[in-house]
Amino acid sequence: MGTVRRFVSITKATALEIISEPLSLLLLSAALALAVFAPAFHYHQFGEATRMARDAGLSALLIGGTVFVVSGAVRSMRRELESGTAAVVLSHPVSRAQFFLAKACGAFAAFALFAVALGAVTATIVNGASIGAVVARKTGDIPRLWGPSYALGVAAVVAPYVIGAVLNRAANFRFALSAFLSTVAISVASVAYRPDFEGIARLLPAIVLLWIPPAFFAAAASAAAVRLRTNAATAVSALLVCAFIPFAGNYCLSEALSGDGTIPASYVAVAALAALPAVLAAAIAGLALMRSRDL
Repeated sequence: MGTVRRFVSITKATALEIISEPLSLLLLSAALALAVFAPAFHYHQFGEATRMARDAGLSALLIGGTVFVVSGAVRSMRRELESGTAAVVLSHPVSRAQFFLAKACGAFAAFALFAVALGAVTATIVNGASIGAVVARKTGDIPRLWGPSYALGVAAVVAPYVIGAVLNRAANFRFALSAFLSTVAISVASVAYRPDFEGIARLLPAIVLLWIPPAFFAAAASAAAVRLRTNAATAVSALLVCAFIPFAGNYCLSEALSGDGTIPASYVAVAALAALPAVLAAAIAGLALMRSRDL
């Protein structure tokens, strides 16, 4: 139990460290802004009304999530190694393998919060586009994003900064952490407005698929950061991201949802299994580099 407790403690501390950084908050806000504002300013409808909202949200999750998990994993690992914290931790009954895996899992846990916020806002905006299309059919007007859904999306982008500032001023809470967690909370709460459970069920597999590549990038970026400094580790991770681009279409399946299409759960399972060898290879490489590193 002690081993598990230490692993969970390092994982939790890593996730909190990453989401407490201003850069993480800015990346989350930028991705949310793409998911919210791109559909709102798309006035010309070619095909189904929800397509732009769905494409923008899933693209924001794919691109923003990749940048988020790579930058978070690299910065967190390098900070531990360069500050000497890793040496202190490893002087206690924590193995190098346990430390590396916990750091990589912590980076992925931080991404999970990022993905929950993006997924929730995407569901809200897609629902708003659907409601707007129904209203347009009745009025004969151009389909527009439904106002209250759009307002909830904007609130997820803007309101957390106000909340973070108030909590920092009144209770001395960390601004970036408070704002990040507020963003997640507001995003999740927004789904409760006139929920379309059938639409959410169709969208969910597409969102879950986009959790798979970051699992590899969390392990690979952490492995690169064990031996390379921040800039070099980021560059290596960027090369891996470029190598992944030809396979991105296997995980970003917005088009599969067109025309009331669905993504089978079996496809999600097969995609996860297909990515597992790469995740394990990155983790094994990181473990080998960690064992051979002088601290």
